[in-house]
Amino acid sequence: MIGGNVSTNAGGIRLLRYGSLHGSVLGLEVVTGEGKVMDTLYSMRKDNTGFDLKQLFIGAEGSLGVVTKVAMHVPPLPKNQSVCYLACDNFEDILGLYRLARQELSEILSAFEVQDSYTL
Repeated sequence: MIGGNVSTNAGGIRLLRYGSLHGSVLGLEVVTGEGKVMDTLYSMRKDNTGFDLKQLFIGAEGSLGVVTKVAMHVPPLPKNQSVCYLACDNFEDILGLYRLARQELSEILSAFEVQDSYTL
């Protein structure tokens, strides 16, 4: 399952706090269309030795190869979680609310979702 997430760059709704999937993937094992196995399963956070080939496969949707193994940085779960559900009259109010939430909550804010009347 995680190989599909990596192939589609599906990072989830916690991007605000944890960043994109590109930054969480430390290494990959990929089977190319020719059947060759490309192993970049390194667990180092930073590696400046040559090209970072794994970044080509993240979000490539399987067109360059099939992701078979993934090494990831997985942050610990937060000890507490709070949810707030609010209503706004228009999109400008939503943007203002988002700016206020980022200003007041900073790194505590992990997700911000919007639902319009049609999706409710």
